Amino acid sequence: MSNKNKNIVMVWFKDVNIYVINKKSFIKMLHNAPVNWRILDSDKKVYSNEYIQLYEDLLSINGIKKVYIRGKRKNYSTIVPFISDNEILIIKSYRHLVDSIQVEIPSGYIEDDETPMDAAIREFKEETGYNTNNILFVGEYTLDYSMFEQKGYIYAAYDIEKNNEQDLGIMEYIKIDTLTIKQLKEMLMNGKILNAASVVALYRSLDFHEKHLKEKRKFY
Repeated sequence: MSNKNKNIVMVWFKDVNIYVINKKSFIKMLHNAPVNWRILDSDKKVYSNEYIQLYEDLLSINGIKKVYIRGKRKNYSTIVPFISDNEILIIKSYRHLVDSIQVEIPSGYIEDDETPMDAAIREFKEETGYNTNNILFVGEYTLDYSMFEQKGYIYAAYDIEKNNEQDLGIMEYIKIDTLTIKQLKEMLMNGKILNAASVVALYRSLDFHEKHLKEKRKFY
């Protein structure tokens, strides 16, 4: 290759369509995007800390350049602890941003050396002092895929017992309480639970729990 063309390369990967590109600007065709929707650059990080990284992606849409703001946040786990067939352990947490006490379910970020299940068990123990002897995976979801890359993982916990004190961070003010499933359903329907992770986890886990009870009753 001559010096004149040394910055131009041709690459091909099995699962990604990439055309003749410049080393400084990868032009990638997306698999499911509309025709002429391309990523010109996705490496410009404009802000970063322990919890979030922000990027400015440069897109080409029908030949028009568009800057797209994209955020990456840590994935998190949420755990719904069933005390009995009809009761759930909840937390009442002070939230600085809305300056109020909110009804929630234990939840927290997944650390680099953890699995989603490890994080769920740890957060449950730290926020409530409880452990679980039976934790089941309910599902996963994306909270806001329009701007953020982040996954939430949901677990249901059974056979729980308190054998520790809470281990709270400096910005965590948490009281523990118990609500019936009927009470929680009424709160959900009336918009009294505002935290999206708790709302999704409760709806998914309550459905999971009711199916779990039906299966259990078949054998009794």
